[in-house]
Amino acid sequence: MNTGNVNTDNRTVKGNLKVLATGLAILCFGTAFARHANAGCLDYRAPKTAVSWQTPGEFYRSLGVVKVSVEDDWGWEPSFHRAPIVGLWAFKYISKGNLKTLGIPDGAIVDGGNTLWYADGNENTVSGVRAPDTGDVCLGIWKRTGEWTYELNHIGLSWDPVKKVPAGPAFIKQFVTLAEDKNSYEGTFTINQLGPDGKTPALPALIKGKIVATRVTISTDTQEALP
Repeated sequence: MNTGNVNTDNRTVKGNLKVLATGLAILCFGTAFARHANAGCLDYRAPKTAVSWQTPGEFYRSLGVVKVSVEDDWGWEPSFHRAPIVGLWAFKYISKGNLKTLGIPDGAIVDGGNTLWYADGNENTVSGVRAPDTGDVCLGIWKRTGEWTYELNHIGLSWDPVKKVPAGPAFIKQFVTLAEDKNSYEGTFTINQLGPDGKTPALPALIKGKIVATRVTISTDTQEALP
């Protein structure tokens, strides 16, 4: 009997068993870790009773480490992504209460065009009333304040096409209520036009009035003319 071959065979078997045991240990550890992680150690779950008008800032301040999983059926999606105000709109600013202070009669169209409310809390407006060389593209940021109500802080940068210099920013505040069919909204607006320094009021009073808007959908093919 060749004892050298027996010893070699025994060492080979033992080595194979060690490799197998090590592999099983790694597999078991990985499975256990996966179960532990899936149990909630790394979870972020939006509370089921969370306020439906949670804002972007409130959501991201509460965000720690997010688990990537499909088991929640998109339950991780922040509520402001589902805000029904999100989308493209055709709007009008209608003057009200400016006759004595600014000489603008009630019912006059102050501005109008299209506005886009983004899911991330930002907003963009293109005016169809203002001349492009005076500044007709504006930006804003919105907050949901109730189930159907929203507040928007909007900045329009004006330009003097004659002097070719900035004419000062206008801060436009909107407080709007979305209709229950989610296809229109209305509310109030104020416009505070500032001078070139960005601080001094350029008008003796705020421009104020009513805002109305209708949703633009994939099938929309007409839009009311503006003066």
